[in-house]
Amino acid sequence: MIQIGSQPMKKILIPPSTELFFGSLQLFEKLPHLKPIVIADEALEHLYAKPLCARWGADLILIPNGEKAKTRQIKEKLEDALLEKGCGKDTVLIAVGGGSTTDLVGFTASTYLRGVPLILVPTTLVAMVDASIGGKTAIDTPHGKNLIGTFYPPKYILADTDTLKTLPEKEWENGFAEILKMGLVSDPSILEMDPASPQTILKAIEAKILITQKDPFDQSLRRILNFGHTIGHALEIASNYEISHGEAVAIGSMTESFLSHLLGHLNQEDFLKIEEIYSSRFDLSLPKTYMRPALLKALLFDKKKELGLVRFVSLQKIGKAHPFNNSYCNPAPPKELEAALDWMESTYG
Repeated sequence: MIQIGSQPMKKILIPPSTELFFGSLQLFEKLPHLKPIVIADEALEHLYAKPLCARWGADLILIPNGEKAKTRQIKEKLEDALLEKGCGKDTVLIAVGGGSTTDLVGFTASTYLRGVPLILVPTTLVAMVDASIGGKTAIDTPHGKNLIGTFYPPKYILADTDTLKTLPEKEWENGFAEILKMGLVSDPSILEMDPASPQTILKAIEAKILITQKDPFDQSLRRILNFGHTIGHALEIASNYEISHGEAVAIGSMTESFLSHLLGHLNQEDFLKIEEIYSSRFDLSLPKTYMRPALLKALLFDKKKELGLVRFVSLQKIGKAHPFNNSYCNPAPPKELEAALDWMESTYG
């Protein structure tokens, strides 16, 4: 064991029990020639990583927990660890953990020896409904989130809702923000369901799969999945991750809903309904370190930026994003953007 630092998706499996998760999938009967390497969040060493290694005959590499794993430095150390183990093209990397783990390991799999097979085992709600779906991989930089990465679909995603039973409340909220986002941009029935139920989780997963299959490389429709994240990612960066991803995305979703209303795309009735849904699910506040200039600077590194202008996804109604001639995002005039930030600061400050 080593510890570092402190194509279309083929299948998604949601087994009903952890026993299936650990044993009877017989995954490597289908991939018998591959050498498995489990790369896991260090917090999951005893809970999932070592039992999986024992079942699958895999070596184990542990990486730091959370967003601090998604750095160039950790990726380099991970690559060196694989090289020291003599891992060749017959290696399959298995990421066990949350979205930061799946992002980092996915990126590493896509570049190591110009690509080795990848399996994702998401163990958080965010990873299950969002980060593991669609093949995006990335690391962060001091300038912004997910600015360096690839599109690299896993061979398999193994998702077991039993792994969510050990999540702290904050991690559930992180996942709820991504589930509710899917209701806002794609399937409004999700907003009427219990976001913690397996049925809702599966519905959110299916909605994201459908969108990413239609636009695998983020050229048009898939951009709707970025709703709430333009403001949300900027909040994370500006606060040095003092705010959780879910809180940032929830505030971002509300602020971008208000911006949609200001721009005349979303009617007041729908906006007030969204506000009611979010206020009943979250107790939100801006990070103590929040400063608007830092947020505006972080916005400039948003990946949807074009011709120097930051572009936002807008809602036309609950369950439908504005197409904007198939670009699914559009610049916000400075006056309306400033007004939306005024609203955010007065509501959550």
